[in-house]
Amino acid sequence: MTIEVTLDVFLKGVDLIASTAFLTLRDKMGYGHSLLGLRRLESYAFTIESPNPDKTVAKLRRVLSTQSTFYNRNKHNHVLRCRWDGGELDDGVDPVECRARLETQARATLEAAGAMAEDFDSQQGTNRVILEAVPVYRTEVLVEGLDPTAKKAMAQKLEAELETAPVVVTTLGTCWYLALRAQSDAQAQTVTEEITVTEKRDRGLLLNPNYEGYQFLATERINVAG
Repeated sequence: MTIEVTLDVFLKGVDLIASTAFLTLRDKMGYGHSLLGLRRLESYAFTIESPNPDKTVAKLRRVLSTQSTFYNRNKHNHVLRCRWDGGELDDGVDPVECRARLETQARATLEAAGAMAEDFDSQQGTNRVILEAVPVYRTEVLVEGLDPTAKKAMAQKLEAELETAPVVVTTLGTCWYLALRAQSDAQAQTVTEEITVTEKRDRGLLLNPNYEGYQFLATERINVAG
């Protein structure tokens, strides 16, 4: 029976790589007006063939929690999803947490840039914060290496540890979440592509097209007003 597995991993604390990329893109590469937030997570997907899915999934959880191939429990949050005919398992944090962090970062960026103002509600006697009327979009893009060697090596390691075969790794890469000011989802995707693909010193940062590829996963308008 086939077990479909997805695993997303991200740091519990500050991600210095994502923070450095965010500051570089905003302060040195001209995206200070459009880029409001940047987060990343490591993304894996694979299938496992097993005659006993319940036993294999239980063993997979033990393997993941006792070695650091995918994550370190002290440093990382993880989202594990396993699906097979007649069963499923979800383990780890709520998968929306990483997106929520992105929206919090975007709101803080807007506030720091003075793109927010206070409006006094005379009926309620309170101030409420309103955002400048520019839409904000969340885009998700997956960056993966073009060389299949890493996927094959990971599949072999999982087969040895789970004592079942075959294991086929279909995704092994970094998923970047971007919060962007844009007038439409098409414009948000265009800016995402500019930021993602390195073409010259001031154009693109998140991947090298000589040995990495990418695919868009999602584009969605979000509310960062709180």
